[in-house]
Amino acid sequence: MSVIAPQDVSRSRWLQVGWVFMLLGAMLAAANAILFMNIDAYGHPGIKSRFIATEIAGWMHTLGGAIAVVLGPWQFLSRVRVRWPRVHVWTGRVYLVAVLSGALGGLYFAPTSVGGNPGVIGFGILAVFWLYTGAQAYVSARRRDFVAHRRWMIRNYSLTFAAVTLRLELGLLQVSGLNFDVAFPIVAWSSWVLNWLAAEMWLRRQ
Repeated sequence: MSVIAPQDVSRSRWLQVGWVFMLLGAMLAAANAILFMNIDAYGHPGIKSRFIATEIAGWMHTLGGAIAVVLGPWQFLSRVRVRWPRVHVWTGRVYLVAVLSGALGGLYFAPTSVGGNPGVIGFGILAVFWLYTGAQAYVSARRRDFVAHRRWMIRNYSLTFAAVTLRLELGLLQVSGLNFDVAFPIVAWSSWVLNWLAAEMWLRRQ
């Protein structure tokens, strides 16, 4: 009979708690994106005017990002992969299509970011990395290299999760006394670079 070490039980519980918080953050970010596109007085007017002026690109970015950020956590559940592998496969395909939509929309808006040059460069690089890691995740899955596929998906979702960390960091910076014009160029980088570094640290430990 196998014995489960107490530290393994504790680690599993912390992972479950982390997953729940990740999903809650994703749902709130997705709801925020949908409200942004549907309610006139909701959101920063400078960003909103650009998204509404080119509504197709606006919906590509916001809806694609919203779908991806909510679907992502479910792809990491091992019980789903084992019990319902086809669900995992098709959910993953929808996720990657959503990432493609969100990233292309992000590339469209990056050159006119209200965050100035830091925003242009930061969001532009984010969109490129988002596309690249998604493509690598797809290619490795097609090759049936599932170890590489999982690693690329972790990297990719760390970038998708920027939808959550951007809103959280922006709120914290503004509460601390920074105005939007100062805070937004900061989160154009910190919202995804910190996530990326956290993902790489996690992968190195596994």
